[in-house]
Amino acid sequence: MKNSFELNRYYKILISLLIISSLVIVGVKGPAAYAQQGKEITISLNSAYFTSLAGGGNHQVKVITNYTVSSPSVIGQKINAVMKIYSANGTLLKTTSFPAGFTVNKTGTQQFLTNLPNSTSHNITAVATFTNLPKTLAMSNPLKVPLNLGQSLKG
Repeated sequence: MKNSFELNRYYKILISLLIISSLVIVGVKGPAAYAQQGKEITISLNSAYFTSLAGGGNHQVKVITNYTVSSPSVIGQKINAVMKIYSANGTLLKTTSFPAGFTVNKTGTQQFLTNLPNSTSHNITAVATFTNLPKTLAMSNPLKVPLNLGQSLKG
């Protein structure tokens, strides 16, 4: 009788530990947090240009995005954004972001600006993405903007 009582008690402890560990693994982040990852913000093109600067030393890439936040928990939070510049053959030429991030509103615009040496490709693709503050997780769709030197675009 004592052995079956102890065995029953061990089973209850084992089941309790399994349930608790499952809750810890899933409950901390929860499935809802993962479902929205990368979709908290939608970005679209407002305008962009790729031009030579006066003095002949650099080209400048400017991309202005419109954004809308779909996750209320993000509004008023500091986030970051990254713009990567690729050559026509897909080589990464430059990555730029905001040193201290920025505070996001429900809707708004955000400007990305960087310079490239004149020896760089004359056909580029700029890819802008909003991220969390440490730039480890995407919070938006990637916005790809192909540009030729001297070209301006409106969204």
